[in-house]
Amino acid sequence: MSDKQIHARYDALLTATADAVMVLEPTGLVMACSTGVAEWLDADAIVGRKLDDIFPEDISADIIAAAVKALDASKVIKVDIQLRPEHIPVLREQGLSETKWVELRCSAAEGEVLAVFRDITAKRRLERQVTNQAQRDPLTGAYNRRALRPVLEQAVAQAQRYDWVCSLMVIDVDNFSDLNDNFSWDCGDQVLQQLVTSVHSMKRTSDFLARYGDDQFVMFMPETNHDQGMAAGQRVRRIMEEMEIPYAAGDVHFTVSVGVAALHGPEDDPDNMLRRALENLFIAKQSGHNRVEGEA
Repeated sequence: MSDKQIHARYDALLTATADAVMVLEPTGLVMACSTGVAEWLDADAIVGRKLDDIFPEDISADIIAAAVKALDASKVIKVDIQLRPEHIPVLREQGLSETKWVELRCSAAEGEVLAVFRDITAKRRLERQVTNQAQRDPLTGAYNRRALRPVLEQAVAQAQRYDWVCSLMVIDVDNFSDLNDNFSWDCGDQVLQQLVTSVHSMKRTSDFLARYGDDQFVMFMPETNHDQGMAAGQRVRRIMEEMEIPYAAGDVHFTVSVGVAALHGPEDDPDNMLRRALENLFIAKQSGHNRVEGEA
């Protein structure tokens, strides 16, 4: 096969691929470019420029590092890169209007590097959706117990490191089994869903709400001392007490009991906080329900 045929086949391959492809010198100079289906990339504006003239320093460094590894190891080097239009004015001017995730594959031959940019944005969004679903309670949309643990550990550790305050509350629907028995399981589901909707409407963005049990929810509240946590618990209690849920058998009323615990210094931990909140919840239940109990 002649050199002309090889180059023709090479050009045809670049034209046919959906991926964006750059031919690079080890210095980062772009020798050639095929945009594929990347509408945010203009080959004429890229060829002849160095990577650090196109990308911010961190991304340019990642691409060059992958190219050097490909040259040294004689194998394909892969790395994922996030392209944000606000950080890459050159590509924004060429049409990059939203954040893109690309998988970069670098392969070396004859002192040059073939850098292939594959758009994996849809894949990343699907992964995020699956992860989000795995961390959410399918009935209420609140985070689930699995998602709660790492949040508590990280937030409490941070509060201890910087000598901050934080609190958590455990919310429990009073006589929940009676609601299910007297109305229906569907009614019980509606109670839980409305509870979460109402708590979400009053909580701060930084607060974290998770379904902890069948009819129990935990809300972690950063930068919240014990008195503030008790006040938040009372707000939750009053909202639920005043709520009416229309139902075929008649309007449904329900109450909740709340146990509150606050961080007790550098020796405390999430398990102890949660245990104390549950103990205070038990006291609220034993004291007649529809109550908020905290630490003396």
